[in-house]
Parts: sequence; structure tokens; C-alpha cells
Amino acid sequence: MRLSVALLLGGCLSLSTLFAQESARTCHYVKSHMADKTTVADVGEDNYDVKYVKLDVSVTNTSTHIAGNVTTTATVTAPSMSSYVFELNNLLTIDSVLIDGVHVTLTSAGAVRTATLPAALTAGTSFTAKVFYGGTPTSGTLFGSLGMNCIASPSWGNRATYTLSESYHAYEWWPCKQSLRDKIDSADIWITVPDTLKAGSNGVLVAVTPVAPGYNRYEWKERKPIDYYLISLAAANYIDHSYYMHYTGSTDSTLVQNYIYNNPLTLTRFQPIIDSTGLMMDFFSQLYGRYPFWQEKYGHCMGPLGGGMEHQTMTTLGSFSGSLVAHELGHQWFGDNVTCGTWKDIFMNEGFASYSEYLFADHFYGHPSATTIIQDQQTNVKSQPNGAIYVDDTTNEGRIFDSRLSYDKGSCVLHMLRFVINNDTTFFHVLQAYQANMAGSTATIADLKNETEAITGTTVLSMNLDTFFNQWAYGEGYPIYTMTWNQAGTDVWVKLVQTTSAPSSVPLFYTPAELKLHSAAGDTVIRVFNNQATQIYHFAWNRTMISAAFDPSYWLLYDMNSITRDNTLDIHNAVAAQVDIYPNPATTSWHVANLPAGSRLSLCDISGRCVWQGSADKNVDVPAITLAQGLYVLHVEADGLVSNYKVVKQ
Repeated sequence: MRLSVALLLGGCLSLSTLFAQESARTCHYVKSHMADKTTVADVGEDNYDVKYVKLDVSVTNTSTHIAGNVTTTATVTAPSMSSYVFELNNLLTIDSVLIDGVHVTLTSAGAVRTATLPAALTAGTSFTAKVFYGGTPTSGTLFGSLGMNCIASPSWGNRATYTLSESYHAYEWWPCKQSLRDKIDSADIWITVPDTLKAGSNGVLVAVTPVAPGYNRYEWKERKPIDYYLISLAAANYIDHSYYMHYTGSTDSTLVQNYIYNNPLTLTRFQPIIDSTGLMMDFFSQLYGRYPFWQEKYGHCMGPLGGGMEHQTMTTLGSFSGSLVAHELGHQWFGDNVTCGTWKDIFMNEGFASYSEYLFADHFYGHPSATTIIQDQQTNVKSQPNGAIYVDDTTNEGRIFDSRLSYDKGSCVLHMLRFVINNDTTFFHVLQAYQANMAGSTATIADLKNETEAITGTTVLSMNLDTFFNQWAYGEGYPIYTMTWNQAGTDVWVKLVQTTSAPSSVPLFYTPAELKLHSAAGDTVIRVFNNQATQIYHFAWNRTMISAAFDPSYWLLYDMNSITRDNTLDIHNAVAAQVDIYPNPATTSWHVANLPAGSRLSLCDISGRCVWQGSADKNVDVPAITLAQGLYVLHVEADGLVSNYKVVKQ
């Protein structure tokens, strides 16, 4: 979900400008109508597993009034269940409840509704509950959506009724169980509207059936698992602008179905982005795996909100921009196909969707545009010194959807994980495996770590993945560096001194980093590993050094105090010079002699991938027999100094 930062700032743009122009930088609106809720509203809701729901409701675009019925088929999971507990807004009146066709007694405690069963049901028993209800829930406004909304677009003049249930607001418009872990196996959403309107929802439009003079019923069928907050409806005077996209290397195609305001200028304004959605779907399919709902559809329903909400197969959004469409489309994989297992893990939705914006820009607009996005995200994260992407207070929706942490820091963490893995084929293989293995279910940050380890192993380029996730997902803050360098002849030293912005949470960040050595004759970028508060790196370089840079490609989240030359930085020359490596080139192994006590060694290929690690007090043989021919770099770390040696396998 992304809602415009202009809304967050209290509408500093005119409404016409806000909704008619693309927003250069958007984030989730911090809602003022927060619900203090951490799980299901009543433990009785955990006594059953929802298998199927059918919504059969009537709405208009003149108010939030809704009337109809919702059928829920479920299986009892408790040893015994004597009542059916669900949630529904107390502004909505329930006419009756039927359990397996029998009218039952209903009691209410606020939004928690309890229907007493004719007889207790045992574990494994299936039952069907049908709730007839109606009423007029409170609408949201242009500056904050509720579960049900009826608002006129200030720029296009069209009035729309739409839903927005994330995170705890589905109950405001339909009787439901609000549990992330209990995905609904399938759903039908039938929406009756005046025949001057169209009604969009999830899945496939099976039929548009006239049900009374002047009214049509839009019958949508969703046959993929769906979480409660992703079920949606939107009704307005729309036109249907649809087409089929095609996947690279395949004859398969997917319907891209868009309900656009019936205004002669609206489609003209947004058609280039709308018609590019298929290209984005194909691109993300190559990165993440085939679009998970490709046999149904993808599309958009317009509604007067400053941003978008990733309703499964049919996003609701206020206007179209490349980054917004990319964000909500990315959610179809990360948020819809695989949904965060708890609201503490919202990064699994929003971090990936925000990083999808970066990947989209990198591919379609060029790397400088993508670099600007990641730099902006890094800058926003550093606007405060602390905060983790793992949510510490799920009673506060503002904390769940914190743009600095759940969105931007989440994106930065994924960017750094990609850097740590240091191989794009492997990184995207991890994401594809995560999507394939967790499809149709929910996942936590721990699940992402496990999927990463399954592909890469527990250690990637000297970086333990427990350490990576502990410091970047659950820990707070970021490293702050002071960097000095010096050169004497062909010897170059670089010294890093690290502090952190939240030392009580993470006193020291372990991270790979890139150092750029600059000379008039050309530059060299060297990958190092920083795991000490004060660390000195030694290199042999036959060019005259002019300056140095840290993280020249903007992979890392950090602050830099200063980068200066220190002419006294050569005290470790004797230690570095005493190490001897032979034979070099080698066929079976390199013998490394005269090592300082407690030396730690790692051998990396020219891409930075670690192929061997070891430790020694004096001498060690580094195996080469199984390696491909070519150039490698041996890193030797001792006494706070890291020296790097080029070795050749022949």
C-alpha cells in the first residue's frame, strides 16, 4: 500500500494538483483512525479455518450503504466449537445468521458477534455460516481511507465507492475473520450496482447479470488463496480499458483489466502507464517467477485515494505513475501471493514492493534513476537514528506502515542482502524459491532467512546470515564511519573507524563494503569485510592515489563523517610485508607462510564471491585444485589489519 506524502503533510498541494499530477515521492498515510488490535478480536475466531467465502452485496456510488449477505464455509479446528465468532462493524445491522441453513441466536459485544450453534461441532467438521446484514458505515475522506469509502475525485469529478481493509478494517464492511494466518482458499464476490456503474473486484469476472430493472450484478471469482484484507470492491461510472499481455519465451498471456473513470480526459492522461503495465508484469515475472495470478488477471480500479492499495489481482489507486504501479504490482508477489505472517513482519510486503520500485526504475528508466531512488530511501531512513523494520507495536497502524522503516529501510535491507549475496542470479533465485515454496501462504522474516540459507548456505562472503538479519531486520540504526587512507610507494592503507547510530541495539555492524581507490590513471574498486570497530586494510597498487571513496555504488545504509588522507598511516607495513605466498601461480594449493598469530583468511574470486575460509597461527595451505583457472584475491586479517594478495590458479 502506498498513499501520497502530500496527504501525510496535511494537503500542502491543492487537491486538483495532488490528484492530477504524479507524486514524485509517496508513502503510506499515517491514519488517525487507528485500531488497537494485535490479533483476532476474539479467541473464538481461531476455532475454525476458513475455506471459502461468498459476498453477495449491493452498493452504489452515492453513499457507503451496503446490504446483502456473506456465506462462509469453514472447518472446525478446535476439539469442540459451540459458537461461531466473527467480526462486523456495529454500525451494520445483522438481520439473521444461518448455520448450515438453521437460524441461530446472535449476541454482540461491539464488533465481535457470536452465533450460538444448534449443537457443538467437533474438530474436522465443516460448516457453512450465512450472515444477512446491511447499513451505512462511516466513510473515510480524501485524507484517510476507512474500510468503506464513498468519495468524489477532486480532479476528475467522478464519485466512487471503494474498500480499503488493510490492516484491521475488513470488519467495517463485511462479516469476517481478521486473521493473517487463515488465508481464504477461494472466494466469490458478487456486487450489485446501478447499471450506470461498473463494479471491480478480485479474480475473474464470470458474468454481468441483470438482476432488476436498472441494476446489474458483477460476479467475480477468485480461486487463489486470499487474505481477508485483500478482498475488495470498487464501484463507479467506469469504462473498461483491457488488453492481454504476453510473457517472454511463452505463448501464455494474462488479461490486464482496468476500470477507469468515464471521463474523456482520464484515459488519455494515464494510458501510456496503463498500457505499460503488461511490460512490468513480464519484467517482474522474469525476476520473481511467473505472475502468480496469471490465469486470472491483473488490473486497476480508480478511486479517490492519494496512492494505491494492492487488492489481489485488481489494485485500487487514485492515479497512475510508473513507480506507483510498480509498487502495487510488486505486491502481487510480495503481499498477495505470499503475505506477511504477522503485522510485525510487514517488511515482507512493503519492503519488497518498495524495492520493486527500484528494480522497475533500473530496468525501464536507467541506473541513474534507480540510484536516485535508493539514495532517497537511504536518506529518509537516516533522518532518525533508530528503528527496526521488525514492528514492535502492532496496535499502532502508524508504526506498522512507517514509511521510513517498513518501506524505505525495508527496501535498503533487501538492496544490502543483494550486495551480500553478490550474485544477481543467486539473489533472484532466492526470491523465486521463496515465491514458489511459500505460494498461497504467509511468511515471516525468519522464513526469508531460511529460504536464503537454503540457496546460499548459512554464510555468504564471510557474512553469517544470522548476523545479517539480526542486525538489519531486528536491530536498529546503521553504521557511521570515519575513513582515512595513505600511500607509500605501491603500498596503500585504508582505515575504517565505525560507530553506530543506535549502539544500545547494534554496537557494531558486520558488513562487506566496497572501497574505491582513485588515480589519474584509473580507479580500482576493492571489496572488503568490516567486522571491527577499527580496521586497517592493506593493498598493493602501482598507481598514484589521489583520493578514496566508500561504497561508490550506494549499496549500503550508513553515514560517513569524513574521508581524509593520513600520512602516518603506514605502521602495519612490516606486518603485511612478512607474509609469503608460494607457488603463485599454483595448480593444487598456495602455501601461505609467516602469518601473524590468529590470522583469518578468505579466498575470493574476482566477483568477490568467497570460495574458501580458514584460520592459522603461522602457516597454512590454501586449496586450489578444485578451482577454475583465473585470478583470485586472498584476504589475510590479523591485529586489525586486512591485507589483500592476488593469487593465480593455473
